[in-house]
Amino acid sequence: MHRNRGVLPVVRALFVLAIVAALATMSPVAATARRAAPSTVDLKFQVWSYSVPTIQSNIKRFEALHPDVNIQLSDTSWFDYHDVLATKFTGGDAPDIAYSSDHWLREWVATKWIAPLDQYFPQFKKYQSEWAPYAREGMTLNGHLYGLPYYADLIDFLYNANQVKKAGFSGAPKTWDDVKKISLTLKRKGIVQYPLNIPLKKDDPWLIEIFYSMVYGNGGHMFDQNDNPVFDRAGSPAEKTLQWLQDAMTKWKILNPAGVLAKYNLAELNLGQHKEAGHFKLALMPGKTHSTVGFVRFYALTTHGAGRGSDVVKNAGDFLQYFGGKTGGQYTVEKRWALEKGLGFANLPLYNDPQVKKSINKWGSVALERSQAKLAHVKEGLTKFWGVWDISAREELDKAILGQESPSKALKNMANRWKQLKKQYKG
Repeated sequence: MHRNRGVLPVVRALFVLAIVAALATMSPVAATARRAAPSTVDLKFQVWSYSVPTIQSNIKRFEALHPDVNIQLSDTSWFDYHDVLATKFTGGDAPDIAYSSDHWLREWVATKWIAPLDQYFPQFKKYQSEWAPYAREGMTLNGHLYGLPYYADLIDFLYNANQVKKAGFSGAPKTWDDVKKISLTLKRKGIVQYPLNIPLKKDDPWLIEIFYSMVYGNGGHMFDQNDNPVFDRAGSPAEKTLQWLQDAMTKWKILNPAGVLAKYNLAELNLGQHKEAGHFKLALMPGKTHSTVGFVRFYALTTHGAGRGSDVVKNAGDFLQYFGGKTGGQYTVEKRWALEKGLGFANLPLYNDPQVKKSINKWGSVALERSQAKLAHVKEGLTKFWGVWDISAREELDKAILGQESPSKALKNMANRWKQLKKQYKG
């Protein structure tokens, strides 16, 4: 489901209905560093290991515009990234600029690993009006901006329009009841055995993202503004969602938990050489509000870099401007990622770019993506212990979906674990 999480999905050719997100593959490569020329400012830039040659190319273009700056690039696998960075931050080898993510924001701010950009570069605040709401939420904390977007995307819904038409329906399902009706018809008519493909295994990081998205789409919430669970309340959208998934798996038997699809594979499906090419379409997340989860990965200035003096800060600002902002009035780097790698973006004006529109419309829908982006929100409860809770939460959701325990019990267990961690991390 995710791009840039690090797991390469298995693409299955005969999808009918699927929830998808954008995911880019990552493979570890050796860290790179070049010898600094005399009288240059050295900036250490830390990334995870996705498309490093593209990053190096962007660095060369930046250095051509700023010959007095030398960028020392290091990379590590996404799977190890958080722990490697934690070691660097605490061990005295911190980078000056680093990739970060919305789900680490509170932790990295609380530990003072990254600096508020608006305090050093107030001009960056002007970009906020051009970002999708979920991206702005994911880079802002306590009124301060902590990043410029590198990559952003959504949990989306995808359906096979041709097979849905064969089942006697027209257009995308609007609600999860529609999904049920279409899926049961597809199964009954023998068009496909498991019409619904969603990755829902406990060891799959997509599970929690998808569950959030379905709850959001049904008009619900997972936590309140004080990070207290609301998903375990009797009759909540979360409970209804989990009951729906359990029924889809155990009662209706329309759900194939092995089905995995990433949004960037939509281009392969629609442009590929197979009989269903061109039939796959994006749709708004089914439900009452059509909301979904949006996530953002961003460029951050570290407190180490901010503390190295005004010259370093100035050049770090130029770097951030080039990579995460505009150059010559254009989002140059973000546009390149979108065109060459199919990465999603937070910058809504890019949907109006003729090249970007042409590229996306070959296999998807610019209008649909932009509409979904405006309805998306970051995951609620992104505390410094969210990652620990996520592991146990996926185990409980998995049990409920497989029918091993009731949805209400699973949600209660999730809430109890959350409360336990909240006390533990306060102490």
